[in-house]
Amino acid sequence: MHNYGMQGYISKDGIRKLLNLKSLKIDDLDNLPTCESCLKGKMTKKHFVGQSALANSLLDLIHTNVCRPLNTPARGEFSYFMTFTNDHSGYGYVYRMRYISNAFWKFKEYRLKVENQTGHKIKALRSDYGGEYCLNMYLIARQCP
Repeated sequence: MHNYGMQGYISKDGIRKLLNLKSLKIDDLDNLPTCESCLKGKMTKKHFVGQSALANSLLDLIHTNVCRPLNTPARGEFSYFMTFTNDHSGYGYVYRMRYISNAFWKFKEYRLKVENQTGHKIKALRSDYGGEYCLNMYLIARQCP
């Protein structure tokens, strides 16, 4: 990945607008190479099939996911992050991790925090089971009723 992809740059449409604003012209604008970072950023996942009702109460259902290794580690050498989203409220937490093996400990940290804040217990945890942390999910599953 090129460094400019991480810092951001102007798109082809942005270049066109700038050229029109400044009355400039570039003959070969449409033949600029396609940016791999831009293509990856526009990728989306298909939605889950079917609709499910929202959880009835706080912590009835928590959605979680682990981001695969970042190409360039974040400040502090964090290469992964893990998300937890409350299905009922939509409120979410993001935890940075240096190693994927930290997922179980981040879940325990999250669980302690939200259960103390709300007075409720986590009833169900849902992930995409993408294989990023199968052992951790086994350990987490044993922690939830």
